Amino acid sequence: MFEALVFINPDTLSADPMLAESWDISSDGLTVALKLRSGVTWHNGTPFTSADVAYSIARVQDTEVGSPFAPQLTAVTNVDTPDDLSVTLTLANPVPGILANLAVIQIVNEATIGTITTEPVGTGPFKFANWSPGDKIRVEKYDGYRKAGFPKLAAIEWRIVPDSQARLAGLQDGTLQMVALVEGKDVVQAQSVAGINVIQTKPYILYENFNINTARAPFSDKRVRQALAHAFDRESYAKTVWFGFARPTINPVPPEMATYLEGSAERYPFDLDKTAELLAEAGFTADKPLEMEILTIQGFDALKSMALIMQDALNRIGHKVTVRELEVTVWLDRVLTNPDYDITTDNFNTGPEDPASMFNSPNLAPASNVNQWNPDGYADLVARAAAELDPDKQVELYHELQELILEEMPQITVDHLPLFFLGTDAAKALVIGPSGIDDYTQIEP
Repeated sequence: MFEALVFINPDTLSADPMLAESWDISSDGLTVALKLRSGVTWHNGTPFTSADVAYSIARVQDTEVGSPFAPQLTAVTNVDTPDDLSVTLTLANPVPGILANLAVIQIVNEATIGTITTEPVGTGPFKFANWSPGDKIRVEKYDGYRKAGFPKLAAIEWRIVPDSQARLAGLQDGTLQMVALVEGKDVVQAQSVAGINVIQTKPYILYENFNINTARAPFSDKRVRQALAHAFDRESYAKTVWFGFARPTINPVPPEMATYLEGSAERYPFDLDKTAELLAEAGFTADKPLEMEILTIQGFDALKSMALIMQDALNRIGHKVTVRELEVTVWLDRVLTNPDYDITTDNFNTGPEDPASMFNSPNLAPASNVNQWNPDGYADLVARAAAELDPDKQVELYHELQELILEEMPQITVDHLPLFFLGTDAAKALVIGPSGIDDYTQIEP
């Protein structure tokens, strides 16, 4: 329903036009001049203009809104709108990944912002039709879409089907045409079913991890966090739960990125003797066990398996771990809104098109992150890396960041993963955007 200014091409990882048809970045990197598409309208028929872009950027930057994407726009100090189709961004410092940052900012309409959660109005190829909370949401073709002949589908209806066998059965009998949030066991089963295609992204769009509440003792002690990193068998998990589709690693940065720290993926091998040694240094033994709770979200079987594997390993060496599975809204409250947790399972889009987006993500952003981790010097290092224009110097700074994270271990990265969909032959036309905005316009009925 909503669109961004640019769309990250999943093949090239570069920015393609979306609501902006062209752009020019000044030689000093401090000004971004965007030319918007003409003839674009909101779903209520009113014209899309530069004022909508200025409003959307200000809204994301508003601390009262609490947008998780606010760190992507930290450097934007001013937005000029010289005419309805022109926007000029002024930056406090150069941001080599500014287009990738803009790709995750959905442009919204100020006049309808009050009903955005119940009757959203966007500029995209599909407009909101209706929804039943916890059951389904339906969107229909927007006849005023700027690209003639698109979308090709008259409507899309997303349904919540918790049972994986029911999802596969739905694909086979034609009740469903596509399935998202697919787990490894679903991919394996689908590969043997005629007429069902496995659609997947590059092998590093997501990473799975344990987030650690570093503000809570004893997890404020990095020796405890390092001990937990040695207590999870990533190789075994990737083979048994993801059937080899996952790539074990301890570093959230994938090796396909130029900023990757060579050899870092294999650090913290599974070693319960090392776990016991580090926990003993932190004051925890079988006589004085570490007691902790791992939260996980209902409906995500792989994440639950992560929690159970960690629990089993630590309990085997005398510590006391419980696993609590929460409904997603309860999980959001306990982890994000009112942090009250020890450790939780999670997964996150790596944003491979721009190294800065990973370190400015809700998992690791200095100003505010799930792990509540922001040691002295970290924010400055992130800012310097994001603003560095010299590629060699930028790589050095990102290596420093990876060394810091691997030493401090505020989160335990488990693997890199592609994003999977299952679908009919028609569904193969889906374009999965690495920034979280997918293109359904080319799918035919």
